[in-house]
Order: sequence, then structure tokens, then C-alpha cells
Amino acid sequence: MSAPPSTRLALLAVLALATLPSAARAQAPERGPVVVDLAFGARGLGMGGAFQTDAGDPDAVFVNPALAAQAGGFSLGAQRFDTESTAFSISTARAWHGGGIFGGIRHLDAAGATAPGLHTGGIDPLLAGGGTGASETALTLGYGRELFGLRTGVSTSWLQQRYGASNAATFSFDVGVSTDLGPGTVHLAARNLGSATTWGAREVELPSTVAAGWGAYGRQLGPLDWGGAVTAARRADGEWTYGGGLEFGYWPVRGRTFMARIGAQSVPDTDASPLTFGGSYLGDELVIDYAFQAVDGFDGVHRITLGWR
Repeated sequence: MSAPPSTRLALLAVLALATLPSAARAQAPERGPVVVDLAFGARGLGMGGAFQTDAGDPDAVFVNPALAAQAGGFSLGAQRFDTESTAFSISTARAWHGGGIFGGIRHLDAAGATAPGLHTGGIDPLLAGGGTGASETALTLGYGRELFGLRTGVSTSWLQQRYGASNAATFSFDVGVSTDLGPGTVHLAARNLGSATTWGAREVELPSTVAAGWGAYGRQLGPLDWGGAVTAARRADGEWTYGGGLEFGYWPVRGRTFMARIGAQSVPDTDASPLTFGGSYLGDELVIDYAFQAVDGFDGVHRITLGWR
């Protein structure tokens, strides 16, 4: 008798998290590009970096390609994570050939010096000095569908780093699985797999990560809806990171929902606060999400996402 999907997924998670290749574990903490390691949307940042896996959010393209089968709509995000640097993201997903196809763009512009203390695991050497023309771009395309009782998916990204007149590019790919577990959805993904970029004689390793997470929303607590999400990840340098949060929704009028979020996450090698906060307005097809994380010595991380469902 075959094991249920949730049991198979749990076994895959244990195996993947425990057996990240030894060559990857030896990577230095300075790695890049940074743009692929930024928070996955304002909703995720507001809950300590834990993505709400059953929300149907198109930003799932950056979390786990297996979530594409549940995702839909369009999302546009912007993040200001110090006084000189800004990140943008666009994501979209739709049903296609029995599953879901998705695409996304992430771009980071570091107009001035970027502090290592803002980024988990250290700063990408490309951006450590900042300066005009320092930027990174990731273009992502993928597909997900149900296979053998599990939602599965794969995506590929073209990554480019620019510093002044110099640039380097490489490809990476993500693979993932997910299934329903209890009132929510659990997922496992291996992200940012691929070859290092080369700058002269120096190689800049990709921030390869194996991550597992769970999320659920829609439980009732008096007049409120509530839910939560958790995540755990093992980076290629051997560091473990964790995060999670809660969210609460109130709908004074049908079709108009206001949400509040609070989260906490591990922040190794950074000056960022472990606490995160956020909120949302959901009106008919429009979604507006905002999140904030304090950072010592800086204005903090501000992220806003506009979405259409």
C-alpha cells in the first residue's frame, strides 16, 4: 500500500534538508545574487518570511514552483531596503494544460553603498561597494501540476549582475512539491540551483537553499478570520533559518477585508530586527499588501505589493 502524499512529502523534506551536497555546504557566506533571496512579497515579509502557501498568490513563483497549480492573477511589488537601494518584482500565474504556468521578474538597483547587515548570510560581493550602475535582475518562468498525488513544479531563472560597464550572467533552477496537510498546505523546494557566476578570477556562488513551509488561512475566531505560516530553510553554507507569523482578517462589508500581520524570523549575520509587521486591504479583485522590518542604523525594510486576483 502506497504512503499518502503528506507522508511522502515529509520523507522528501527530511532527505533534502539533511543531504544538501557537501560541496554546497563549503560555500563562503558572501554569495549572490541578493535579488533571489529577498522576501517573497509583502505578505510573506509581514509573517517573518513565511509564505502563505494556500493563498493563490502569484508570488508563489519565487517560493515553490509546485504552488503554481493553485496560483493565479497578477502582482506588482516594490521594496525599499535602505536609503539607497530599491527592489521591484512582477509575477503572474494562470491555469494552463492541466496545471499552472507562471512568470516573474525581480530587479534590484543599488544606487549607493549597500550594507552587509541588511542581508542574511552576507552581501553579494558585487554590491558590497555600491556605486552607480550596480544592479541585479532575475527572469523566472515555470510550470506546476499534480503528479502522482503531489503538486509538483519546476522553474528556471536567468540571472544577471551588473556593476558599471561589467556584467555577468548565469541560469538557475528551482524544483518543488506540495500537498494539503490538515487545514493548510505544506511544501518543499530546492531553490537557486546552478552554476556560479564568474568575475575575472573570482566565482560568486548562487545562494542555493532547501526550504520547507506550511501555511493556512480561513480559521474563524469570533468576527475574525485568522491563519498563519511557518518556514525552515537550510542555506548552502550550512546555516539554518526559520520564520513564521500570524495574520488576522476583518470584513466590515462583504468584499472588503482588512488584515493585520505579525511575524518573527531568525536573522543571522544581519542588523535587521527579528520582528516583522504588515497589513492588507482586499477589495473585490484588488489586493494591497504592506510590510515593515526595522534595521539598525537604517530606515528599515518597507515593501508594498499591489495584486489583482
